[in-house]
Amino acid sequence: MVEARKRHCWECLRRRLVCGFEVPGCERCAASGVDCPGYGETPPMRVKWLVPGTVKLRQRKDVSNRQKNSRAGSESTGSEKSPSESSGANSCLADDTRKVALPHPHLKTDYHALIDSVEYFNSCIYPQLENVLRLGTNANIYKLPLAMIQMGLTRPGHLQLGLVCLTLSHRMNQMGHDYDPKALRTTFFRYRGLMIRSLNDDINVPNKRNGGIVLAGILTLLLADAQEGISHHWRYHIEGVRRLIISRGGMNRVVTTPGALPIVLSFVHLVVLSDTSSPGSDMLVERLDLEEVYLMVKCYGGNGYGFQMCPSPLFAEIVKINHIRNQMSKLNGTDENDLHSDAREVLHRIYGFSPAAWIESNESLTDASKLIMDAYQSAVALYCMSSLQSAGALPPNPFLKKNCDMERRILHGLIEQSLAGRCHGYMLWPLLVLGVQAVNGGPSLRAFVREKMVSMSAACGTYAPLAAKRILENFWDSGKDKWDDCFDKPYMFTTVLSVNRGQLPRRTS
Repeated sequence: MVEARKRHCWECLRRRLVCGFEVPGCERCAASGVDCPGYGETPPMRVKWLVPGTVKLRQRKDVSNRQKNSRAGSESTGSEKSPSESSGANSCLADDTRKVALPHPHLKTDYHALIDSVEYFNSCIYPQLENVLRLGTNANIYKLPLAMIQMGLTRPGHLQLGLVCLTLSHRMNQMGHDYDPKALRTTFFRYRGLMIRSLNDDINVPNKRNGGIVLAGILTLLLADAQEGISHHWRYHIEGVRRLIISRGGMNRVVTTPGALPIVLSFVHLVVLSDTSSPGSDMLVERLDLEEVYLMVKCYGGNGYGFQMCPSPLFAEIVKINHIRNQMSKLNGTDENDLHSDAREVLHRIYGFSPAAWIESNESLTDASKLIMDAYQSAVALYCMSSLQSAGALPPNPFLKKNCDMERRILHGLIEQSLAGRCHGYMLWPLLVLGVQAVNGGPSLRAFVREKMVSMSAACGTYAPLAAKRILENFWDSGKDKWDDCFDKPYMFTTVLSVNRGQLPRRTS
């Protein structure tokens, strides 16, 4: 059988190697970690992602011009074409050639899809993330090495499929609403279904269920849903992660396992910021051990990269504000004065925070990050005054109202400067806070928030800013002006696309 076969496989032909002719795939491809394309009559399709903006589409030449050229050519003497005629034919072929940046809706194998996703991430997503490295070193931003493709074979399927879903959703969101990515959307939901099936299989195995890989898989699914705007049941994912963490002895125990720290910090970040856009009576903070949360923020918050550049002291104040809002919704009349005192102390600490001193104490941060730190300080102060006045923990006096108006103008300018520096991924929460305040800021401020939410969605490749814009527009039209009036139920808005799982151990049997 081997001697009778004379055709090399397409991969060996491409690489100019001697094929082993094994069926159904040659051993040389298997040894190289490549899925052998086989010995078919036609070569396999090879897909390569193109960076957005580099695709060139040329107009077809007018039919009448081509007919005139053909008639003129037939009248010319001699049967052989001149060099000019030959170049003209080649240019005609070039005009009809189109570089297509869309993937085939059904890639040959899941392994091919993983290769395409790594290529797309490195060529389209990483260059956008790389821009923020000027703010300082960031362990969560790195280019995916080609070795990751081989490593992906040793990881559970849901981690591989999560990367595929991330890149497909990013592509669709960058295309905007003028293009209907039906084929991409069909492919996305196909891989999302496979991801859920793979994750469910691991959850049903006890020794896999308690590993960090499953935690990463659940959060990856949550972020993929949020990225595509289908995160209606996002709290079920959060609750699943919370229970798994508790079953492993709490966050303090989990962070000691290899590769688990970025996953736990991502969980804390999502829980805390989603509570800011939730009613005071329905918050996740009441289901967590607050002392453990504060410990995570203090010991592992570091330079703020785990919390989207929000300095950990300010992030801790957000946790405290959420707790006060939750407690005010359950008042029994005995501890109200204590909560009022706590609210004033929080506001005092926020204004006592120094972004310049924070940057100086963190060697990994550069002076370029001060603008973002200033924006977060202003946003946290606004959130404190607006939400705690709405909850009744701070009095609605003229001094606080004047302070809110001042902070709104300051935050507006800081966000505008930050977005001009292409730091879109870090500005969603400050822009959301500004959007709530825009109810009293006039039409021009609301137009600014609306425009920036749309551009942020395209820049970050996620639907979350558009979902936030819709909630804000409903709030602006409601005639109400309190923080709790904006969020009638829990919402989660994030531009985080995935969790850092590069340090996770390989799959164990």
